[in-house]
Amino acid sequence: MKEMLTWRQVLAQQWYLTKFCFKKAPGVMAFHLFESIKLQVSIFMEFTWTVNYVLTVAEEGGDFKKILWCMGILMAAIAFSTVTFAIYKHYVFPRGKQVLYQALRMEIYEKAKDIDLSCYDDKDFYETFILATEETDRCMDRYLVFEESVIARLVGVLCSVFYCAYINPAALLVLIVILPLELLCVVQENKKTVAARMERVTHEQKREYGNRVFYLSDYAGELRLYPQMKDKCRTDYANANNQIESVNKKYGKQLFAYGLFHDVLLSRVVKEGAVWTVLLYQMLVLGVVSGAQLITSRNCVLRISANVKIIVGGLRSMAENAAYVYRIREFLQMESTIVSNRNDVVPEGSGSLSVEHVDFGYLADKQVLKDVTLTVEPGQKIALVGYNGSGKTTLVKLLLRLYDPLSGRICYHGKDIRDYQVMDYRRSIGSVFQDFKIYAATLKENVLMDVEAGSRDENYEVEKALYDAHFTLEDNRLSYQVETPLTTEFEKDGVNLSGGEAQKVAIARTLYRKQDMIIMDEPSSALDPLAEYRLNQELNEIARDKTVIFISHRLSTVRDADCIYMMEKGRIVEAGTHDQLLRANGKYAAMWRIQAGLYADTGV
Repeated sequence: MKEMLTWRQVLAQQWYLTKFCFKKAPGVMAFHLFESIKLQVSIFMEFTWTVNYVLTVAEEGGDFKKILWCMGILMAAIAFSTVTFAIYKHYVFPRGKQVLYQALRMEIYEKAKDIDLSCYDDKDFYETFILATEETDRCMDRYLVFEESVIARLVGVLCSVFYCAYINPAALLVLIVILPLELLCVVQENKKTVAARMERVTHEQKREYGNRVFYLSDYAGELRLYPQMKDKCRTDYANANNQIESVNKKYGKQLFAYGLFHDVLLSRVVKEGAVWTVLLYQMLVLGVVSGAQLITSRNCVLRISANVKIIVGGLRSMAENAAYVYRIREFLQMESTIVSNRNDVVPEGSGSLSVEHVDFGYLADKQVLKDVTLTVEPGQKIALVGYNGSGKTTLVKLLLRLYDPLSGRICYHGKDIRDYQVMDYRRSIGSVFQDFKIYAATLKENVLMDVEAGSRDENYEVEKALYDAHFTLEDNRLSYQVETPLTTEFEKDGVNLSGGEAQKVAIARTLYRKQDMIIMDEPSSALDPLAEYRLNQELNEIARDKTVIFISHRLSTVRDADCIYMMEKGRIVEAGTHDQLLRANGKYAAMWRIQAGLYADTGV
């Protein structure tokens, strides 16, 4: 992680998750904490207290009935504990985890749908967003493990410490001497483990990219047409694996040395030897402990040591998890800058749209639009044309208020669009982008882009919008008509649309809503020129009482527009009707002559 959080910040993230989890699923969290603590208490009672009690009774020649009663109570407690744990493990916990996963993800998704589109142009934001979405489930898992590995085991440590101090406090002296050395080894080993993980990250990302190239359908066709690229990807994948192997070898030797010193020499030889030496000396030489106390003291010391090491590992994991939670919270605390100045409602009916001396750039030091000014009157059909990169799509994004200008203003119905309620303004304008998406949902849902009402009128309006967009419902593949599932990702009888068919569905989305202004950004680029021209002619007829803004690089489709704006390098360099611009013999006329052969071939 990039952030090196202080322990105060780490605790703050832990406290945030604690409040979140107990708020969203209080019963589950209480049951989880109860079961985690109960497990440690049960282990103490079964393997420490009961063992000491039974051995003591046996050594003192006590009544065997006492042992039977003790074992009976223990078995009953184990039976009860097994039942509650089974309920917890197989019913409460799995359902509870899903509740917590969903709760955190829904907060992220709610924020994602409201955050500014400009955030996606920011590399740091995008990394934070990706991390937030990828790490939610794992963050929750690590937090739940923390409760079990730190809080619950702390209870186990306290039980063992107090009991050992009660029966044989001298045994704790071994821990006081050796435990700090063990913890130092654990900390150093954890540092090396984290360093190895961080060094592998870049190579693992490259390897994951190689995985995606080979299993995603996006690449399947090209990999078969260009086998040399397949070989290169395979080589890169192998190189990434080799780099990961090198990192593992580099740190593997160090980790082996730490493990050998800690797990074998220090824990097994030194600690075990010291414990047995002290306890046997107390028993055989001093005669101050019994055999039961010797066995119990040894169990207590070893259990304390094991639990403390697990707690240290849990604290390290908590610190690592806190860094992820910090990034998630950083994302959730982001505020949108696309906000309403006055929260006004957009007036009904068509209104004039004006762009006044607008400048804009995605990056502060790189302008995309420069001093753009234009006016669209109600009912007008205007076109924005120009070569790729001229700023047409960027201007549309400003008209839809996905971005705000750096300077200048955009007015609708005579009022600055920043005064309108954001979503109300966006809903008042229909739009079709060139990079529209088809979702894994029914054809009807892809037109509605909303929750279905299920009414007959709704079905009629959807079918009418598809008909007006020239989408053929009589296609034999559409066995369920508007209820036909699109894409085969989740439905085996789903339908994958062609590029042209998909664009018609995207156009139908806008026609269904009947907005007074429609913006179409290369909406029919997947159609052939003749089909595009005919569709645009019919769209003009359908939208004859609406304001329409067309964006296209095919001039044949926009020549009937009331006004054509020619854009170049972020500026409007020419404006007028088709005939006026041809007579001006400027950049538009030059672009028209270049494309004239295509139009002549299509008969347009």
